[in-house]
Amino acid sequence: MDGLLKSPPTTKLREKTLKRLCDAAERVFMEKNYYNASICDIVTGAGVSIGTFYNYFPDKLSMYKYIVLKYGQDIRRHIATGLSAQNLDSRHQMEREGIKLYLDYCKENPHVINIIWQSLFVAPELFIAYYDNFGKQYERQLAEAIKAGEVNPVNLEVASFVLMGLSNFLALKYVAFAPPGGLSDAEIYGIVDAVMVILRDGLFTKIV
Repeated sequence: MDGLLKSPPTTKLREKTLKRLCDAAERVFMEKNYYNASICDIVTGAGVSIGTFYNYFPDKLSMYKYIVLKYGQDIRRHIATGLSAQNLDSRHQMEREGIKLYLDYCKENPHVINIIWQSLFVAPELFIAYYDNFGKQYERQLAEAIKAGEVNPVNLEVASFVLMGLSNFLALKYVAFAPPGGLSDAEIYGIVDAVMVILRDGLFTKIV
């Protein structure tokens, strides 16, 4: 990720300026989309000069890729930190809380879904790599759960994308498209628990 920067920030001031630039870019990419956004829009929103932008990034695309990759890093950290803070003793509990933590992150970062999915058109290879990386991590976790007898033997790659898919579309429906004010914690947990019932009991009553 640091390879997208001209040079990683080495002082608190440079870190703060980089954050201001990225925060402004998130708003601009959300409001105008990547192709209609300009570097001038970004620096105006950040309250810095164009020269300051070029101290950090060689171009707009590098900045966009940096933001998407940082989202992936932040989401994984948010979920890992949240899970480690709880006394969970089963994969079922970890999956439940993990989905809730992901929805919480999307609620706290309302630009994240829009900006990540823009990468399907802006930089398709980034979009593919983003979800492949998440999928590989999920596969490792599921493999451990299978060894522990907590998950049925399944195709790990398919299972990882099924679980990522449901989390992403739950975030679209119940966070991105939620009414003003959003859903309460209790309402989000109700949605997550409905998902866990499906995962636990299966969907079909008759298979032919």
